[in-house]
Order: sequence, then structure tokens, then C-alpha cells
Amino acid sequence: MDINTLLMVFVLLGLATLLQTLSGFGFGLFVVSSFTLFSIMPLTATTFLVSFLSLFNAASLVFKNAHQVNRMAYKYILLAGLPTLVIGFALLEYLSSSQNDFLKVVLGVCILACCVLLLMKRTLAPPSKRRRGFVIAGALGGVLGGLFSTFGPPIVYQCYRQNWPVDEIRITLLAVFSTTALVRLVLVPFGTLPHYETLLFCCAGVPFVLLVTRFARRLSTYINPLWIRALALITLACSGIALILSNVSF
Repeated sequence: MDINTLLMVFVLLGLATLLQTLSGFGFGLFVVSSFTLFSIMPLTATTFLVSFLSLFNAASLVFKNAHQVNRMAYKYILLAGLPTLVIGFALLEYLSSSQNDFLKVVLGVCILACCVLLLMKRTLAPPSKRRRGFVIAGALGGVLGGLFSTFGPPIVYQCYRQNWPVDEIRITLLAVFSTTALVRLVLVPFGTLPHYETLLFCCAGVPFVLLVTRFARRLSTYINPLWIRALALITLACSGIALILSNVSF
């Protein structure tokens, strides 16, 4: 990999970390979409990188705050999400080897759908429907997590509909993401094994992402979070549209 591509990798990882830290979402979606759009890595390698970095970042916070995890939500999300995660992973392996352009179009459509979902006004979920909502969100998130290592949007939407403290929502989400990232990494030996360059990026990416996260936390006091959220959604939407247009023949 040449120096220009290497620099682009870390620039994109830095931007993704900034968006995630300042807006609360977008790391996996931005990395997968931008790396795929610029053909930096195969999609299977990119999703491995995202899972690895996501697990490393989330696990430490979950261990320190395990008492804040909403166990009901955690249980139902994973009961529905883990089987569909395996299905999504199998679909990625099949489509990446035979229908790569179609897979990129699907990724673009999923990114646009996630942007719409994150823009929707969240109304509080009725208590009687909470479990069903978590099951549906978990199943949808599992497919996205298996395909693109982006388990988040349906789960984020469902959890923020609950009348919980913000810390409980955040730690519950991190618990789900760290568990699904771990399961996805366990599945990797049954699919396309990552190249040694991908493993090097994973090792180098951990301290880099931690440094950018620390910088972004200090920066957050000077920036309106609504502007960052809007920038994150616009960036993701543009990358989704670009993926669709660049892989569809007119």
C-alpha cells in the first residue's frame, strides 16, 4: 500500500472517530462507506477492521459500567440479533465473491435508509410493545452487522425511544455493540481471512483512534452538537448516494 493510501486510511479513520465522538454515531457507517467508495480495502477486510476497533473502544467502558446495562433490552436484542448476524455474515461472503457491485449498491441503500431512520422523530415506545420493538431492532441490526459491521442504527433508534437515563442508553448500546463485534470476529475464520496489512491497520488504529477520541472530547465543548449531527448525516448520505451511482449502470 502506497503512502497516499496509507494517509487516506488514517484521515478517514480520524474523521469517523470525530463524527462518532461528537455526534454519538457514524463510525462504522462512515468507515465502511468511505473505504468501499475509494476502494481502499475489500469490504470483508473493512468490516473486520470496524469490528476490531469497535470492540476495543466499547469493551473498556462496558466493564467499568456494567451495572448500567438494561438487561431486558440487552437480552432481547441479542436473542434476535445474533442469528441474523450469522445470516448477514454468510450473505457478505457469498455476495463479495460473486456480486461485489450489487453488494456496494445494497450498502449505499442501507446507508441512506439508516440516515432516514436517524432523522425520524423518536416517540416514546408504549411499555407493552417494548420487547417486540427490541426483537425487531435486534433482527434488523443483526443483518446489517453481519453484512457491513454496522449493527447500530435500528438499535440506536429503539433505545432512544425509551424513557431511560442517557447513561443507561449509552452503556446498553455499547454492551450490545461490543458483544456483536466479538461474535462477528469469532465468525471471521469461517469466511475470508484478513490480510496481514489489515491486521497491521488494526494494531495501529487502536492508539490513533484513542488519541482522536480524546481530542474530540475536548473539542466538543466548543462545537454545537446539532451542527455535527447534521454534518454526519450529510456526509453519510453523500457517501451512500455516491456508492449507488458509481455501481449502477444507466
